[in-house]
Amino acid sequence: MENIVIGVRFKKTGKLYYFDPVKYTFKIGDFVIANTERGQELGRVVKVIDKSLVNEKEEKIEKILRPASKKDLQIIKENEKKAEEALEYCKEQAKEQKLNMKLLLAEYTFDMSKLTIYFVSEDRVDFRELVKLLAAKYRVRIELRQIGPRDEVKVYPNLGMCGKEVCCRTFLQDFEPVTIKMAKEQGLQINMSKLSGACGKLMCCLKYEEDAYKEKLKKLPKVGETVTIPATNSTGKVASVDILGLKVKVKFGDTREDEYYEVYPVEDIKWDVKLENDEEE
Repeated sequence: MENIVIGVRFKKTGKLYYFDPVKYTFKIGDFVIANTERGQELGRVVKVIDKSLVNEKEEKIEKILRPASKKDLQIIKENEKKAEEALEYCKEQAKEQKLNMKLLLAEYTFDMSKLTIYFVSEDRVDFRELVKLLAAKYRVRIELRQIGPRDEVKVYPNLGMCGKEVCCRTFLQDFEPVTIKMAKEQGLQINMSKLSGACGKLMCCLKYEEDAYKEKLKKLPKVGETVTIPATNSTGKVASVDILGLKVKVKFGDTREDEYYEVYPVEDIKWDVKLENDEEE
């Protein structure tokens, strides 16, 4: 077992931490108790791998404390109930102090040494008095953590435009930058209401196929570019492109009276690829 490490998550889509299983044998799905920066926490094993596959310069490998028992799982349920009560009390106090903040979620660590309360606000909030009240009442370390709109969506069940639960609640661990350029490269109409997710930001899924679209765009001429059809020895201008289908719609004719369009697979046309590459550079 000395060459085996386990990958543990303390939240469904949280960061992955690696631990030495010590004398225990774990399988994926097992619950464990481990020491973290926040205190003792209950996590779930999601990986069992060879230690050589972990970059120890980037990932610190601590020793696991022990497997979680049925009693531990019951403690977690009790902690969650106490956290809900703490959240309600916090909401009451924030309202009395007229603090402009929306309180979302409260969490105790497994050992109840720390209470973390998450909130969103458009303004900077001075919550020092609120923290003092909470610390005096609950006698634990208190942290009020302000989060952004994307993290807010993870708190509640939400459906995306695809009809499935939003990615950030199911599997997405990190938020990568998403830009309008990605939507343009994928040939999407720039309509923010259709491109925005439940958080109001651009949908994370625009990032998933970015590399595939970029690769296919390299094989296509640009809209407005002049292309040649070797089979007919004719030339025309690109009216539009089917990126995934690798097809090009070509406009022929110089006036409205004689213009017409034809669609060709990209391999049936030619254009000055060198000129296009030079422009990109």
